[in-house]
Amino acid sequence: MTTVVTVGGVTPTPKEGRPALAAWPALRLTARWPMLWLGLFMIATILVGAFDSYGPVAWVVGLQLAGLYGFVGLSLLAHRQMMTVSRAAPISQQPVTWRLSAEGFVVSAEGLESRVAWPLVAAAVEEKDRWIFALTPNSNFILPLRALDSAQAEAVRDLVADARTRGVLGAGVD
Repeated sequence: MTTVVTVGGVTPTPKEGRPALAAWPALRLTARWPMLWLGLFMIATILVGAFDSYGPVAWVVGLQLAGLYGFVGLSLLAHRQMMTVSRAAPISQQPVTWRLSAEGFVVSAEGLESRVAWPLVAAAVEEKDRWIFALTPNSNFILPLRALDSAQAEAVRDLVADARTRGVLGAGVD
């Protein structure tokens, strides 16, 4: 396959830069365990408090509710701050150029060039608004679909399908 898809001026939006859990199915449930545990613990405490014959435990339930909302609120605040800092980074404000081929892809901008061969890509997942090319859970390349015209979108699908068919997509990943 000699197809080469070049897409210039790509800058993902914050929504497109959201966590790429679709590319890492083993992490989807694990990422939710802390909130699940906290929620179950809260329900158990409320049930114990409701059937406590030794006296009111409203202060325990109240403290746990405050802890739950504090945990959720602080987590959201931390996430928002991380996204703000990420968007302020120099590379986040610079459009990049993608070049995809049968060998892999190259993402480049002024002062940046990342070459990735298909065997190093653990997963290539197309979502409704973006392609995720996953290398590690903390290193995912995002190609917004809005940056592609219909012919380019189909060519990218063909390149990924070809890499899967040849057995090279993720071949270097254990």
